[in-house]
Amino acid sequence: MVTPAPHWPTSVGLIGAGAMGRAFAAGLARGGPRAFVVTDAVPAAALEGAAELAGTMGTADDAAACDVVVVAVKPKDVPAALEAVRRRSEDGTGAPPVLVSVAAGWDLARLRAEVPAGPIVRTMPNLAARHGAGLVAVATDGLDPAREADVMALLRPLGTVEAIDEAMFPVATALAGSGPGLVALVAEALEEGAVRAGLGRPQARSMTQAVLAGTAALLADGTDPAALRQRVSSPGGTTIAGLAVMERGAVRAHIADAVVAAADRSRGL
Repeated sequence: MVTPAPHWPTSVGLIGAGAMGRAFAAGLARGGPRAFVVTDAVPAAALEGAAELAGTMGTADDAAACDVVVVAVKPKDVPAALEAVRRRSEDGTGAPPVLVSVAAGWDLARLRAEVPAGPIVRTMPNLAARHGAGLVAVATDGLDPAREADVMALLRPLGTVEAIDEAMFPVATALAGSGPGLVALVAEALEEGAVRAGLGRPQARSMTQAVLAGTAALLADGTDPAALRQRVSSPGGTTIAGLAVMERGAVRAHIADAVVAAADRSRGL
């Protein structure tokens, strides 16, 4: 029996094994077995990441030798993280790796200035990518159509993948990166309200989780959120009473303003 050749990429290097880097790599691993090489300035983080991914610890040069190199470090650490990728892309010994950046604030032009050769993929994911339920915004430079299709297929196990105009990345950052924090605040408020109304904390938490998951499922087919809100708001009912309190506090406007503020902050990184 002939063993089929593994799908591209067969190897992934991870430079930066913090929470987001490991979540991103774990999402990639959902797409099938691959060899992971993990490096981090903190050896314990690299060790933990390698163990989680059933991969190996290595140097930045080891990671850059892979088919795909994921750079998931803080914005200030990007230039140092890209040194090995630049060396590999310019050494002429083979096809350069596909650089996948998870670094906030680093646009394609800045990345290209650091790595003049080779294909570049800029992404903005969130932690839910670990579970295949993330949102990943994508913009690319230097990929031919076939390889771009390969990259999109590689990212698909992370969740919803949206190719967008790079000018919209600050907004994508606000939604993909900051959105879970905003929704978590809403979840916290729902739980607190249920406790104040008489539920025990464990029940309030599990029921809040179920409400959020169920609402997400109802919206997953593209339903207009306003239409769903109207559908569950019976005249004179409980939902109307709760919504009236929220509207008096301008909750909807405050959440929209929070997204705009997060987008503005992203532009300043």
